[in-house]
Amino acid sequence: MAPLQSGVKQLADGSSQLTGGLDELNSKTGTLASGVAQLAGGSSQLSAGLDQLNSKTGALSSGVSQLANGSGQVTNGAVALNKGISELQSKSGALVTGVSQLKDGSAQLNVAVPQYVGGVYQLNSGIQKLDANTGELVGGIKQISSGASDLNSGINEYTTKVSDGTSTLQSGIASLANNTKDLPSSVGQMKSAVDSIAGGSKQLYGANSQVSNGLNQLSSQITPSDMSKQASALKSELNSINSQLAALSKTDVSGGNNSSAASSISSQLNKIKSDVGALASSAKTTTTTKAAPASSGVSQATINAKIDGAGLSAEDAAKAKAALAGVAGSGASTAQSTTTSQTIDTSKISAIQGEISSVEGQVSKLNSLSSKQADLDAKIATLSASFQKVASGINSLSANGDEMATLATKIKALAQGSQSVTDNLKVLSDSSSKLSGAVDKFSGSASKLSDGVSQLNNGASDLASQTNKSSDNVKKLTSGAQTLDTALTTINGQMPALQSGISQLTQGSSQLSGNGAALVNGVSQLNGGISTASSQMPTLVSGVGMLAAGSNQLVGGSSQVTGGLNQLDGQIPALVGGVQQLDSGSHTLNSGLQTLNGSTGTLISGVQQLDSGSHTLNDGLQTLNGSTGELIDGVNKLNAGASELDANSDQLLDGSKQISDGNGTLADSLEEGSKQVNSVPLTSKTAQMFAAPTHLKQTDYSYVPNYGHALAPYVLSLALYVGAIVFNFAYPIRKISKRGGTATDWFLSKVSVGTAVALGMALIEATIMMVAGIHVDHVGQYYLTAIMIALTSMYIVMFLSMAFDNPGRFVAMILLMLQLGGSGGTFPMEVTNSFYNAIHPFLPLTYSILSFRQSITSGLGNITVVQSMGALLLFAIIALALLWFSMVQLQKKHLEGKSQLDDNQKLQEVER
Repeated sequence: MAPLQSGVKQLADGSSQLTGGLDELNSKTGTLASGVAQLAGGSSQLSAGLDQLNSKTGALSSGVSQLANGSGQVTNGAVALNKGISELQSKSGALVTGVSQLKDGSAQLNVAVPQYVGGVYQLNSGIQKLDANTGELVGGIKQISSGASDLNSGINEYTTKVSDGTSTLQSGIASLANNTKDLPSSVGQMKSAVDSIAGGSKQLYGANSQVSNGLNQLSSQITPSDMSKQASALKSELNSINSQLAALSKTDVSGGNNSSAASSISSQLNKIKSDVGALASSAKTTTTTKAAPASSGVSQATINAKIDGAGLSAEDAAKAKAALAGVAGSGASTAQSTTTSQTIDTSKISAIQGEISSVEGQVSKLNSLSSKQADLDAKIATLSASFQKVASGINSLSANGDEMATLATKIKALAQGSQSVTDNLKVLSDSSSKLSGAVDKFSGSASKLSDGVSQLNNGASDLASQTNKSSDNVKKLTSGAQTLDTALTTINGQMPALQSGISQLTQGSSQLSGNGAALVNGVSQLNGGISTASSQMPTLVSGVGMLAAGSNQLVGGSSQVTGGLNQLDGQIPALVGGVQQLDSGSHTLNSGLQTLNGSTGTLISGVQQLDSGSHTLNDGLQTLNGSTGELIDGVNKLNAGASELDANSDQLLDGSKQISDGNGTLADSLEEGSKQVNSVPLTSKTAQMFAAPTHLKQTDYSYVPNYGHALAPYVLSLALYVGAIVFNFAYPIRKISKRGGTATDWFLSKVSVGTAVALGMALIEATIMMVAGIHVDHVGQYYLTAIMIALTSMYIVMFLSMAFDNPGRFVAMILLMLQLGGSGGTFPMEVTNSFYNAIHPFLPLTYSILSFRQSITSGLGNITVVQSMGALLLFAIIALALLWFSMVQLQKKHLEGKSQLDDNQKLQEVER
């Protein structure tokens, strides 16, 4: 606080210097007089400039209107932008939900694509196998076609040579009986071997399931240490499986010589069948017709019974019955002719053929078992080779522990291959079980086969007698063979198209398999991109929210700008009127300065008074210098307030940051809007729209015909105030009408006179002005204003005259001078100095001038009259109250009736 004390001291010193300066100023008043003359010249130049400004107000009004319209368009664009951003913000939730769903679906797709690619690889492998076996299929069909041709020629040859085979039938059947005597025991051995295969295949299936499980565990737990342990366990399991496959492959299901015996039996049956055919075709018959009982031939029921008793399957028995249908019953009718003793009995030949077909069915079953054994051996060999490959892969895997991580994908493929092997073992186990059941069924039929061969030997002699009746069936067989040959030829012709289709399928599958890795990579990239988009969605939603907030601020700010411009546009007429008033006032100022130039003597006197006042100021500053303690306390309070302001500076910074962010958003939006505006092509119409977007339409809300009408409110108010002063200079305000009255009686007697005089002045002056030619828009408001300012002025001057006598009248004159510049009657207050602006609200003429302007030319609104009347009424009431109080005090001091004005009047009488 020491600097403050020193500052006060310096202020006191400065006051002393000011006093000295004012003394010097007092000595320089002559120079001031010359400066005032120069100021008068400058005022003339100001009047000329204001005249030029007044001539440019029309262009200013047009430009402000265009600016207001353009701001309105900007506001409309900002509102549309805000609406779009709000809609975007409302849709951001659905966008986030959709991206989340897309992310979940992508994750599922990412999981499913490797499975799909694995399936494509398996499909490609199967199609490659199909393509590799297509040649064998084509070759087989060609062989079938060639066999069908051979069958057709063989049937023809059979029909010609059947008679030659009858002679050798008996020897063949005997040999057949000799070769089938050991068949039941061989079938028993085959059954035990098949059971052994079924048990081994089940053990293989269980062991390989453990292998598959181990590979799956190894695939899911791919770590170098665990992989070594799993590989060792898997290796031991595969060694066990390989040993079981080796033992299984050595098992002879065919029972030693069963396969060769079946082949021998089949060849002998074919020979016997050909002999029977030859016997039937070579038979010579001479017949005589006579009535006879039923023929001794074999019936169809007998043949069917024998077929059923042969132990064939339902399908084989049905085929045999269909082949022998129509052969029996040729002698069933009682009216049929019978052959002579030279004719061979065809029913016996048919019975022999039926027995041969039955035996062939059993032999075909044996051959089927042999073929199944061959397929089984092939599958076991394939499985053994696959397991050896798996074992070698595991050995390599165990030996190269450092490459465990690299071989993780190969282990997964190995697991899939092991699972495929497990599935094949399941099929093998099921097939072995079915084969065991078929062997059981065939073992029961082995003894029946031996009995059938015996019956075949007995019926061989009957075959010759029925040979003649088999010619029709041979013809059907020949026709069927020809049809089969034709169909196989057609199929053989379609095989190139089949091979081409399989090749195309193989190429497409290879291409699809080759693109599997790219598909997996693409799905992974898609999943990563969707995850990135999903992670950025909160930032997007937050940015949309900030954009919406900035848009709202933009709309609000643009609306405020538009509203301000509209208000400015609405105030342009008032500005034009003000410029006109300023122009007229400049002329008045010029005349006033001329008057001031002539009143420099009075100014010099004022400077002298100012010099005297500076001495008083100096004394006051000395007093201030002695009161610095109190000033220091005030400074401490100011410091506390500054600390509180500093404590809240963070909030102020936050607010300024928000304003900065909003300004950034506004800048971005305005830049975006400017881009949209720049994107509009510039044509002559567009240029005309930007140059003059609107047409100015001017509407007068008030009309002031000339400068005299503009100054009428000021002159009317001033005249009524001057009238009140003149009346109080002439009227003995302190004189009493009678002694002994109260102060209130005295107050009422004076106020009644003053009120009557004020009313008269107001009515007479207002009427004269209207008669003189002034046009008044609101006559009632006009007279009310005149009466109120007359009464207020009268009461104020009466108070000053009553309370202070002649000095009071002088104060009334000073108040008149203050109201000349501070009431705003000549110049707008905006161009007046701060002192007059400070006292402007406290001057009665301020409100009377406003009310007169509304009542004469309108434009300010009736509310202006109401407010002005209220203010004048308040001034009048205060003046009356002070007048009554002063009269009470004068009566108490017995000063009633005593006035300096009486001396003035006496001096006037002396002068007369």
